[in-house]
Amino acid sequence: MGAWDDAIFSEEVNVDFLDELANLDEEDVLEAVEDACTVAVKQDSVSDDEVKNALCAATIAAIWAGAPFSAGEVADTYTFIREMRGSGSDQLREVALDVLEMRMWTKTWMCILRPSPSP
Repeated sequence: MGAWDDAIFSEEVNVDFLDELANLDEEDVLEAVEDACTVAVKQDSVSDDEVKNALCAATIAAIWAGAPFSAGEVADTYTFIREMRGSGSDQLREVALDVLEMRMWTKTWMCILRPSPSP
């Protein structure tokens, strides 16, 4: 994932989210990660913080599904990230993918709609 995971995990609101997850048992962590993704995908109106939490949750789900990551220090602090590799249902993976795709399309459209200035 490269710098992406470091950037997502370092957002202040996501540090708070990770702190909350660290205090839960595995079943509740799975539920909270899926819920964070679902909120961003299914609700009509979501806050910036909810979107950031969804991106954090989707990044965690991707790591659990086997995606490489560079945020080793974060994974050392929040041990559930490494310890729960292989965890997560197909439903979690699907909704996490929806979050990541939603983010990718948003960035693509922003680049199209906001062209760079001419030299």
